[in-house]
Amino acid sequence: MKRSLLPACAVVAAVLTQLAGCGPQPSDEVASPAAAANTVGETTEYAWYAEGTPAGSHTVVRTGDGRVSTELFVHWNNREYTLTDELQLDGEGLVRSQRITGTSPFGAPVDEAFTLSDGLASWRSVGESGSVTDAGGAFYLPNEFGAIESLAALVRTALGRLDGELELIPSGTARVSKLVELELSGDAGPQTVGLYSISGIRFTPTYIWLNSDLNVFALDIGGFMGMTPKGFGEKALTELSRAQSGQEAAYFQSVSPLLARKLDRPLVFAGVDVVDVETGKLLESRHVVIEDGKISAIATSPVQLDNGLVIDARGRTLIPGLWDMHGHFQLSDGILNIAAGVTSVRDVGSVHEKILHMTSQFDSGAAIGPRTYRAGFIDQASPYATGDTVLSLEEALERVDFYADHGYIQVKLYSSIDPSWVKPIAERTHARGMRLSGHIPAFMSAEQAVRAGYDEIQHINMVFLNFLAADREDTRKQLRFTLYGDKAGDVDLDSAEAQAFFDLLAEQDVVIDPTAAIFDTQLLHKAGEPDPTYGGVIDHLPVSVARGLYNPSMLITAENEAAWAKSRVNALMMLRKLHERGIRIVPGSDSIAGFTIHRELELYAEAGIPNADVLRLATLESADIVGVADRSGSVSVGKDADLVLLDGNPLEDMSAIRRGVTVVKGEWLYRPAELYPAVGVTKFVDSLPAEQEGSATAGGAY
Repeated sequence: MKRSLLPACAVVAAVLTQLAGCGPQPSDEVASPAAAANTVGETTEYAWYAEGTPAGSHTVVRTGDGRVSTELFVHWNNREYTLTDELQLDGEGLVRSQRITGTSPFGAPVDEAFTLSDGLASWRSVGESGSVTDAGGAFYLPNEFGAIESLAALVRTALGRLDGELELIPSGTARVSKLVELELSGDAGPQTVGLYSISGIRFTPTYIWLNSDLNVFALDIGGFMGMTPKGFGEKALTELSRAQSGQEAAYFQSVSPLLARKLDRPLVFAGVDVVDVETGKLLESRHVVIEDGKISAIATSPVQLDNGLVIDARGRTLIPGLWDMHGHFQLSDGILNIAAGVTSVRDVGSVHEKILHMTSQFDSGAAIGPRTYRAGFIDQASPYATGDTVLSLEEALERVDFYADHGYIQVKLYSSIDPSWVKPIAERTHARGMRLSGHIPAFMSAEQAVRAGYDEIQHINMVFLNFLAADREDTRKQLRFTLYGDKAGDVDLDSAEAQAFFDLLAEQDVVIDPTAAIFDTQLLHKAGEPDPTYGGVIDHLPVSVARGLYNPSMLITAENEAAWAKSRVNALMMLRKLHERGIRIVPGSDSIAGFTIHRELELYAEAGIPNADVLRLATLESADIVGVADRSGSVSVGKDADLVLLDGNPLEDMSAIRRGVTVVKGEWLYRPAELYPAVGVTKFVDSLPAEQEGSATAGGAY
């Protein structure tokens, strides 16, 4: 069977070998790693946690004949994920058959099946299907993240193969390494566990903790969510998460020198067309000089340099680095952001220790990633709560002070907050020099939240719910999505009620963070079609990522399809009307780093916002809202050299933002054509030839 290796496996393999010493080795603890699941009949019960709060249960039955049965239920942030997984392994640890059923966190059905017989591998899911002949010796990797036993089986089988590599079905190659071993204490006594990395299945390595039998012990998902066997608890998960973070950081510290160049001399973009986001004009044939991480000159004629680097940028366009104003990011998102030209991110809710660690790694250059600005995340304890949960207003005010004391610029509230708390929280937040934003709390209207002190509203659905739910409905529930889909198309944006609300937003200078792209996904994505947010890039993505983008997150039916499509059209109209009224909107992803921002900006342009205005929103306006417009957000002398060189002109075609040739963040230079393959993404355009070194005239040919 022919398979293509995912891009940059050589880079990943080199790094993993460094991290694992002499590379992956079969465990000494079992005679045959692949046979581990076939030797013991047992039942294991796991507990899930979301930010320290119990979040579900998970039972695995291993019958001793290669059959592994899983029942999973996880709930968080008003999402309920159910999964039944029947996995049959053969004596080599390969998947012979698998059936996965359940419900996605947003209510769409989960139904995936796989069989392997006489070398013919066949699979199907709600969104995609296929088959491969001569598939013997390859491992089937399912779409569902809850199919955790498949990851353990993959590790066991790969450890028995040369160099820990294992071909995958439908395509690609996974590589497994054991990184670290720990001993934990639980109710049943001590347990020795190992952390294993799996590269080649997603953008960056996937991590899983296995016990001495090489069965699943724990899973940590970015410190936000995870599971451990009952009897070990959340404390053990915290310890494992800390160790996993250290290994993840070591990985990116090893990758970064291969993909980043420290600018130790002046750099010139010669003959480049510059987008002036302040005027919306294209300044043709400029020579932009960068020194010590700053823009030192923008000339109309060639500049003489000694000991400089010159990029012949004629026919290309230079824009300020893009901003993502709605991130929930991790170290693993750094490369995707920089490759996409996103040089600054406002994180609006991550685990405090994780975001501090990530920020320090990015700022020091130890890992590749954007400049990061932090917003705290507060919710009131309830069955629907998420983020930093509190029990009282006093605790909420204490959290505001905590965030202010630790350098946060903003506080974000969530849906379970008592509406009566909003005003005092706003007063404390403003008194500490921070802004207040968030979801609109349940049983509160957006108008009431603004009058109580909101500076910003997250998500376009929350704006529409001002008219659809107001203070009458419990919008902690998925009603906040379904009501928006069902009825947003009926909202008259020219009505007196809508105009009065727009007047209030403009008067109070309230910012809207629409995250329009993710709602495009929810309202339009049907099974078997690519997710519309990523349809333009899906062929560039790792196979395991792309396959999942054919499965919808919400259930679109014959009954709601027309209404949801109508609501999508009205959402774009809302964006245009907000912009025309002078109400600032800012681009945020809340999903896959980099690519989601590109689609967000395309949607703004599709809504009728002029491309020049879209670029200003994604650069200078975002920098202004964060409070750093004096040093970021435009191609101006004296500002930080956060710049993106594009193959194309986004003033004419917004999709040109996908075609980054060179990215500069301060003193660091990156080539997307090198960054993307390192995370399994096929490049979009080639890099320019290597820069001219030594004495050069900016604007001259090499």
